[in-house]
Amino acid sequence: MENDIQQVVLSYFNMQGIKCKESEENIWIAQIPEKDQSFYNCGETLRFTFNREKAEIYRDIELISEGSFLFRKIIEKLGSTPKVSRVFFGQQPLIPEDSGIKPIAEKMHYKTTVAFNFKVTIDCDQKNDKLYSVVEDNKDSSLKIDNKLFTLDLENYTETPDPRIKLDEPGPEILKKYLQACQMLESSIQDDVEKYRKIAKEKCREDMKVFDDYLNEQKAELLQKKENVSFHLYFFQKEEEIDKLINNLEEERKRKINELEEKYKVKVNISLINAVIVCVPESGVSKPSGSSAKIVKLKEN
Repeated sequence: MENDIQQVVLSYFNMQGIKCKESEENIWIAQIPEKDQSFYNCGETLRFTFNREKAEIYRDIELISEGSFLFRKIIEKLGSTPKVSRVFFGQQPLIPEDSGIKPIAEKMHYKTTVAFNFKVTIDCDQKNDKLYSVVEDNKDSSLKIDNKLFTLDLENYTETPDPRIKLDEPGPEILKKYLQACQMLESSIQDDVEKYRKIAKEKCREDMKVFDDYLNEQKAELLQKKENVSFHLYFFQKEEEIDKLINNLEEERKRKINELEEKYKVKVNISLINAVIVCVPESGVSKPSGSSAKIVKLKEN
């Protein structure tokens, strides 16, 4: 779990353009811009750790862990600012110098793939947040689900395309892939959702049993009082009052059932954190002798 949280937080810093480094084992330092310092409740630097033992040794270090205040804020921020970004792989085709092959700039083009980062919230009596990515495979364009955020080493990418390389706009294909990604993610979490529903149903049943026992005890006392009255007019009035109290108990039971069902109702919300369109160039190449061209794909480091 510690590694998962670390991956989420460092990915978030990367997306926000915040530089951070591991100053020593399990202790990190982030340089926080002035505009973000109130969010992190810190000054120019934030020292933090994902390791509880380190946090106990160094009291001035922020512990970022499941349920911690800062981690919750980061998760909420991720889910509230969806965006689409497009990045371009910045290196030139890797072609051996002695191959006799040279790139043909006008025949280069960008091959586009997409990755979606999602936050899934499963809310019943407690809120549970999980992060997933759905990433398009570069080889066959299939979509695959991963239980962590998709990130890139931005040092190898740029936001500006090479003007020599042809760029085709993906258009409605991105929307189709987004809808497909949502459907895949919904299907993949059904088992988890069902587990939460079973747990919630059992908790609801236990709470209702406690309340039922209390109501049944109150009802038994009222029925006992009703049996003890005689047929004098005064006692007929007393019976009516007792019947009314018993009816009130039944209404209270119905109200409590609705309250508990709402409390333990499992609600699922899938929200898009961001979509990353990745453009990797493929190059048409030729040999000086005039032999036929072939395609050389860029290799990512």
